[in-house]
Parts: sequence; C-alpha cells; structure tokens
Amino acid sequence: MNTLQYFKNFNIGQEIDLAGTFAYNALTILNNERNIYQNDQIFMFLYNAAVSIERIQKCVLFLYGSYDLSDIDAFALELKIHSQPALQSKINLHTKKKLSEEQNALLDLLKNFYEQGRYSNFSINTNFDYKAEFESYVKKHYDPALVETSIFSHDTYITEQAKERIGRTLGKLLCYYYELIKDKAREENLYTYELRVDSPAEKVFLNLFSKSSLQAVHESERNALAELILYLCTTTDSTGYFNYLRKIKPLPFDPFMVQEYLVDIMNRNIPQSLVDEVATIYEDMSRSEVNDRKDAISIIGAQNIFFPEDEDSLEEDEQDN
Repeated sequence: MNTLQYFKNFNIGQEIDLAGTFAYNALTILNNERNIYQNDQIFMFLYNAAVSIERIQKCVLFLYGSYDLSDIDAFALELKIHSQPALQSKINLHTKKKLSEEQNALLDLLKNFYEQGRYSNFSINTNFDYKAEFESYVKKHYDPALVETSIFSHDTYITEQAKERIGRTLGKLLCYYYELIKDKAREENLYTYELRVDSPAEKVFLNLFSKSSLQAVHESERNALAELILYLCTTTDSTGYFNYLRKIKPLPFDPFMVQEYLVDIMNRNIPQSLVDEVATIYEDMSRSEVNDRKDAISIIGAQNIFFPEDEDSLEEDEQDN
C-alpha cells in the first residue's frame, strides 16, 4: 500500500465515520421531542445534517478526482466551501445518478442555513428564520398537513409523520454518497468504505430499512429499548448481575412519575425532573450513605464486571453438554 492509498483508506475512511456520526446526531436531535417546535432543536438538526452531507460529499470528490500526494493540500483549500449544492454539481460530473427534487431542495435548505442561519442570532440585519425555513421545506416537498399548530401554545411544530419523510430523504441521500464511495473504492481495490462495527456510521450507511429511512433506525432502537425495559421490570431470571442489583434497596420514587420519565428516556433524554427527584431523596441521607450507594450502583453500565456464580453456571452448562 503506497502513501496515497493509505490516505484514501484511512484519512478518507475517518471522514466517512465522522459524516455518519454527524448524521446520527442529527437523527438523535430530531427525536429529542415527539413533535419538533423548539428553535434550538431545529438549529442543531440542520447543523449536524449540513456538516454530515458536506463531509461525505467531499469524500466522494476526493476519491473520484485525479489527485496525487502533492495535490492533497490544494484539494483541502479548494473545498473550504459550505455549499452542498455546489459540491453536488461537482459530483454530478462523475456520475449519471441524479438526486430527486426533494433531495436537491434539502441541499438548498442546508446551504442557506449554513451560510445565513448559523450566526443569525448574532445579527440584527438578517431575517433568516431557520424554523420557518424548515417548516416551509416540509410543507412544500412533503405535505402542508405535516406541520401542525399546538392547541395549547399556538406554536407550529413538525409532526412524527414529517420526521419519517425527513428521515427517508436524508437517509437516501447519505446512502447515495456512500454507494458512490463504495463503487470507486472497489474499483481501486481500496477498503475506504469499511465501517467500524456498531458505530453510528454503520447504522447510517448500512441502513437496510425500507427506503433507507433514518427514522426507522431510531424506531428500531426505541423498540429495542422498550423491550429491554419491559424485560427488566418483569424478569425472574437469576444471574450474578441480577442478584447483586436485587440486594440494593431502591429509592422511594414517585411511581406516578415513572411514565413521564420514560417519555424523555425513550427519546434519548435524561429528564431534569428525574435528576431533581434523586437529588431530593439524597438530601435525606447522610454523606456516607450517598457515597456508599453511588459506589454500589456504579456497576450499572460498567464494563468488564464478572460474578463468580456466573462462571460456575457456565462450567455446569459445559459439563452438561
């Protein structure tokens, strides 16, 4: 492997991982709330989506361009632009695969946001409203009914159905770029397209759900988490891990708040009300009791924890077999 091949395999490969991670972050932010209406949520979704698309586009352009080692720095300078449509125009010179109308419109939305909306809060001379622009995109390219108005606050918001459509558009777009990369890498006997196992990029680019929907990725994770919570609430299975946890006395949570807590947790948020309730309960305990408890529960989520009784059970199973 020469130096240029190494660069394409590893440097560009790392960029693909980053692009996938930004896309996954965009997906996560899109689902922080069941309905999207907060400006900061829309801002962060557009920002992460814009960076994701831009980085993967530049990976495509480098692989399809005719560059040697002396050209790499010049290539980096040439592509210090933040226009997804302009980058797409360059990509179109290398492929006959074209984007759909809504995909091109998404590139325009991300370009306008990145050029005009990123710092609009710091300017009194800009009228770029990223919430309005986002909602306008949904109404024009999907369905006006997918932007609704709250009966309580009269705020407009993006519905769950709109998230699915957005997830499809973004997912298909990212997979389109990834397929271009994979085709070129295989042509040159490179493995630039290989992704880290269980990484966010793998979930984004090796998306096997219908219509490459990123929202379906979220829903599958949400479903898996719900199944795990149900199992933990109802299981009578016995392992060293379970037996250890069952010896720890639970805090006296308000049982009627659990459902509200899970609403946020299922949407990848740890609710502040849960944090506050734990802090309030801790206030009625001594410092040593709190420290002992934190030490005891630190095993939850920790790696490389083994229990002798589990090893004994494995040995018995091996003997039975």
